[in-house]
Amino acid sequence: MTEQALVVAAHGSHRNPDSALPTLSHVEAIRDRGCFDQVRTAFWKESPSVRDVLRTIDAETAYVVPLFVSQGYFVDQVLPREFDLGKDDLAGEPTAPEMVYTDPVGTHPAMTDVVAARARRYLDDVPEEDAALAVVGHGTERNPNSADAVYDHVEALRDHTAFAEVDALFMDEAPAVEDILDEFDADDIAVVPLFIADGFHTRDEIPELLGITDDPRSGYPVPGTVDGRRIWYTSAVGTDRLVPDVILERAGDAGADLDRDVEQDQPVRPDAAEAFLSWLDTAPAENGSHSREWGDLLVTVEKDTYELRHRDDHGAAQATLTEQDAETFRWFVRTDDDGRFRPFAGERSLPTGWVLPGLNARELLRAVAAVYPAGIEMWADEPAPVSFRDVAARQTGMYAGVSDLSNTELDNLTTAVCGNCAKRREWEDGDGDLSADTAERAAVATQTTTSDLPCREPCSFVVAAAREILATDSIDEQRPDQPDADVPPGDLTQPANRYRVRYRQARGVTQISD
Repeated sequence: MTEQALVVAAHGSHRNPDSALPTLSHVEAIRDRGCFDQVRTAFWKESPSVRDVLRTIDAETAYVVPLFVSQGYFVDQVLPREFDLGKDDLAGEPTAPEMVYTDPVGTHPAMTDVVAARARRYLDDVPEEDAALAVVGHGTERNPNSADAVYDHVEALRDHTAFAEVDALFMDEAPAVEDILDEFDADDIAVVPLFIADGFHTRDEIPELLGITDDPRSGYPVPGTVDGRRIWYTSAVGTDRLVPDVILERAGDAGADLDRDVEQDQPVRPDAAEAFLSWLDTAPAENGSHSREWGDLLVTVEKDTYELRHRDDHGAAQATLTEQDAETFRWFVRTDDDGRFRPFAGERSLPTGWVLPGLNARELLRAVAAVYPAGIEMWADEPAPVSFRDVAARQTGMYAGVSDLSNTELDNLTTAVCGNCAKRREWEDGDGDLSADTAERAAVATQTTTSDLPCREPCSFVVAAAREILATDSIDEQRPDQPDADVPPGDLTQPANRYRVRYRQARGVTQISD
């Protein structure tokens, strides 16, 4: 067992591909610094899930740093619940690391310096003392800590910078973003959104509220001119290159040793990695090499190296495939062949036509883990399956209603979603008797799913689909028989979304077609 691991916990998104990008980039930067034996991401709405990530760690201590702006619902309730922090009935496995849970990155005093540096960088040659600085937060009556975090940074910026004016603006409370010209007197105003990632709020809503664009889809100028005054709008502060330093400071403040020198981190837990490599090496030989299919991947053992490609490219000559870079492979597999964001790791939309040749064992493990995070550990450990009902019982807030779904609805849902997954589903739908029709379909699905990659707990996309599809599908004004390719696969709010159409097909509302 190694000394220490770092887990950066973030929200992620099934719909917005940019939501996880800062987290992934920051983790790569931290990994290169070499002070942790394992560096992991954990997401609420992507893979690996918060619950799965600890299975990937082999360390005495794991420092969990929430990459969130404020001390709110997710930091105080969701993450501790999913990490099983403070629950005697779920904690304390002999191999489990000691968990050290820190405060969120967004409230660290060092984030004040990041905000200031970002504003100065965008202001170009405008002197700091001639410019105003607006820190934009979301604001909400449901979470007063959201505004408190913004005001804490505003006070510190007033005390430690030379900006002519510093104040807060909010999207959902006063003072409002659209009142920026009334709130500041300076002719040059730097506007820094205190958000972790760029998405609808920072790219669309805020620029429009500021008045620097009428059509956010076409972009906005920097600076934008409104009534003769210049607004220097930055992207989300959480994307800044200085954020990895703040993450490390959070871990260091909690006791992590930041002066260690680890040559290489471990992409997969060592014992699981050894079992996986041994499984590959014992594959039946064909033409002097050994090959195994793993979900939608094909791994071939060639003497002392490995080749990785899509299973659909099994017979293709290596020269006809595009060679991918092992270091950037993680980014490549986030989209499908048409450039659309893949909303869950197991979705059968992995791009084709590529190859990673000549990999060493560590490179192979990192590439496989990039496609199926925590998949090797889940396969090696064979944990007991967790039913949908048990997962639903953990849900709170807007997801609490998924507990009320009938077994028939759940079966239709898993037909729609899990039927398009490369993993072998091993968890149960519900806790009652299925109808004869749904039981027959479930049996057929089980017989035809032969993947060696197991799924032993409903993923977050299944839970999201349960809420979105079943909560709104009955009131759809239009029920298309075919999905619209322009609708993102992760946008479950749209009637023409592929999974909503598949759900309606499963329940017989629309005609099932190829």
